[in-house]
Amino acid sequence: MSNRSKLAPYLPMAAFLSAVCGENYEVILHDVSDPESSVVAIFNGHLSGRTAGDPMTELARRLVREEVYRDRDFVANYEGRTRDGKRFVSSTYFIKEEGELVGLLCVNHDLSDLMAISDHLRHLLSAFSVSTPANQSGYTEELDDSIPELSNTLIHNTVLRQGVPAGRMTVEEKAALIQALDRQGVFSTKGAVGEVARSLEISEPTVYRYLRRVRGAEGRR
Repeated sequence: MSNRSKLAPYLPMAAFLSAVCGENYEVILHDVSDPESSVVAIFNGHLSGRTAGDPMTELARRLVREEVYRDRDFVANYEGRTRDGKRFVSSTYFIKEEGELVGLLCVNHDLSDLMAISDHLRHLLSAFSVSTPANQSGYTEELDDSIPELSNTLIHNTVLRQGVPAGRMTVEEKAALIQALDRQGVFSTKGAVGEVARSLEISEPTVYRYLRRVRGAEGRR
């Protein structure tokens, strides 16, 4: 059986993918046995300008030459370009019969519309001086109604504000951090001690010792 005959069942699949994905997706069926005229069928070929009977791209030839298909079924989401600078996100599925490669099913997503929208938004944000949003108040609100999640966020933000990796913090720095968390009511939340222990790379008993120390100091004031 010729490769073209083996690829016939994949023609409806290529047509299906094209119909589902839409006009910004080019779908191509390649016969790898004829690299100089490999394109068996193409849908939305106007995106790249290719037609049936056209040759394989250099990348497709390399994938075949290097036998990438031996241990992979597909290669997804790599960049594609045309000579006129049009950009695509491309993916290739290896069509195999008994372990041997017979064809390629390629999908190329034309990013022109998305790039135009991206450029427009970037210019718009720049015009209104909001390309890098500034936090004028110094406050940060996490829009999450989960108390444990809020507690964890407070812990991680407080650790980050210290500016020192947990493993390099001094005893005094850890005590100050735990004191700051205690003042924010973090330790009234279930699981907070364990989360603080993980964040500071210490044991839970050590967290409790720090707590007793800072609370004792507070009580003596």
